Amino acid sequence: MYQTFYKSNFAYIILQSNAKELISVDFCSFKPKFQKQKCMILEQAKEELDLYFSNKLTKFEIPLLIQGSFFEKKVYQTLLDIPYGQTKTYQEIASYINHPKAYRAVGNANAKNKLAIFIPCHRVVAKNHLGGYTGGLDIKNFLLQLEGAI
Repeated sequence: MYQTFYKSNFAYIILQSNAKELISVDFCSFKPKFQKQKCMILEQAKEELDLYFSNKLTKFEIPLLIQGSFFEKKVYQTLLDIPYGQTKTYQEIASYINHPKAYRAVGNANAKNKLAIFIPCHRVVAKNHLGGYTGGLDIKNFLLQLEGAI
């Protein structure tokens, strides 16, 4: 496994790869104490994040290792189809995947998303508020503002 970190405006983003795909994204409020490792996938992830944060990239191209149960993978595939700058509700996602009453399960799947930003769970909101976000609501709010969704 390879890992590196990316310094964003709101946090350090820890990126992990198996050399073929991006496998994990985590947020950290302090500079990680490990040495950055070079890997083509990690370099691509950092380049795409640079472009995304400068509003020059609206859809990531990096190969992703999507992990989870069948239901979770279905949710993640649906999240990849939410256009940049738009949001969907947990209920809309549940209906789209033919489980209209499973909006809480959609929220739980979002909370388990190992590829935040790249699989845009930040674009899923509750009916009357932002909902939750594993990285914290400040990060979710920042990402949605960056995309012009709020």
